Amino acid sequence: MRYRHQVVLGLLTAGLVVVAGCASTKTTKYVHPNADLAAIKRVAVLPFENLSSDRTAGEKVQKLFQTELLALEAFDVVEPGQVSKVLRNERIDSVENLGSADLKKLGDALKVQGLFLGSVVDYADTRLGATPTPDVTIQLRLVETASGVTVWSASRTRSGANASARLFGIGGDSLTQASRQLIKDELSTLVK
Repeated sequence: MRYRHQVVLGLLTAGLVVVAGCASTKTTKYVHPNADLAAIKRVAVLPFENLSSDRTAGEKVQKLFQTELLALEAFDVVEPGQVSKVLRNERIDSVENLGSADLKKLGDALKVQGLFLGSVVDYADTRLGATPTPDVTIQLRLVETASGVTVWSASRTRSGANASARLFGIGGDSLTQASRQLIKDELSTLVK
């Protein structure tokens, strides 16, 4: 009887450790109260801002975002090469400090109703033994070009290994998989 009690207590303790160490995900979402998201048919994705220590994180996450946005089939998406050409023609090296007037001008040049902007805040792949523990924070927003106003914004963080990786020490999401899932989750708050 005492042995069974110790086994049950041990299993409960192990369960609590696993739950406490699971990957955590936090989301913040905003939709402008007067937004007509259905009116936005054609969009462009601007280069993502990179605030992480990985100098290529912005480009990596932007490419994942572009793919997931196309997979939604909710918008007509301008080709990245066309976006680069317009940014070059307008002599815009960085989109981080663009104001409403600049965003309207870009929207006219690209012939879009919306511009997606993104920031990669965290992008690191640490390891707990052999288990990958991605730490990713991605912030996205959609600006309506007619008004230059943000009509949708979402920020999501993924930190740590998932439960099965913690419990069994195998599997777990790579940094790319975690980023892709964050993007899918964020876009699901935009398109239902």
